[in-house]
Amino acid sequence: MADPRAFSAYPLPAVNDATLTCVGVRLSGDATAWIKAAMPFTTARERTHAGRFVHALDAARHLVGRALVRRMLWAAQGGAWTTDFPRTPWGKPTCPPDGLGAPPARNAIDFSITHSGDMVWAAFCQKGAVGMDVEQTRPIPDIAELAAQLHPQECRLVRSLSDPERTEAFYRCWTRKEAVLKALGRGLSLPLHGFQVRTERDAQEWLVSLPNAAGHDQAARPARPAWPAGWERECAAWTTRDIDVGPGYQCSVAASAPHLRVAAVLLENVGECGA
Repeated sequence: MADPRAFSAYPLPAVNDATLTCVGVRLSGDATAWIKAAMPFTTARERTHAGRFVHALDAARHLVGRALVRRMLWAAQGGAWTTDFPRTPWGKPTCPPDGLGAPPARNAIDFSITHSGDMVWAAFCQKGAVGMDVEQTRPIPDIAELAAQLHPQECRLVRSLSDPERTEAFYRCWTRKEAVLKALGRGLSLPLHGFQVRTERDAQEWLVSLPNAAGHDQAARPARPAWPAGWERECAAWTTRDIDVGPGYQCSVAASAPHLRVAAVLLENVGECGA
């Protein structure tokens, strides 16, 4: 069980250019203790935002995610700063300028924060853009209707199943697609039906087609996606995995760089999670 009092002392895995590094924390116990533990690693703006949440657990997840990223970046970059993260036009937090105000280096670490239930996870990548999504799995009464948001083939596959397989396939599909969209930095500004992932229980290389900037399925439209230079990647140039973070959760991570080793560490555990 993770102890909020030990948050600042938990040993962290290294980030390197051959590894997609995922680090998680389970917020066991009192949420207010986790808020206190995260405080030294967060900004005034982040704490003000957290103060608007009605529930302490929501505030704790918000602050611990950002604190976890700062601890990892401090360790990787040898600095200690508490500036706000710059954001892309679509709201994705990015690596800040260095201490002298220079732009992030070309090998700056990209990161992605996700949380659900009592889980907080962050992914880090030096070789490309990264996105991660974790969802606490629960029964979904209108799952057949929700599946209509997915790619037509994904929708057909999900609707063809019976529960609990249908629910499991929907969550797998959802987290995989969210991870890709978060890596692209566009989130749900691009439609879920505009690209495709595999829905079966296969923990790696599940990306079938990428969206282009207009949200069209690359597999259906042969033209390469209209991303800036360096983003126009074929699916084989991505690393995509599911992470086994424990019962009751589905977690997926995607990075726009090929053949990365995936290391997933839950800070309360000594070993690695399944990846």
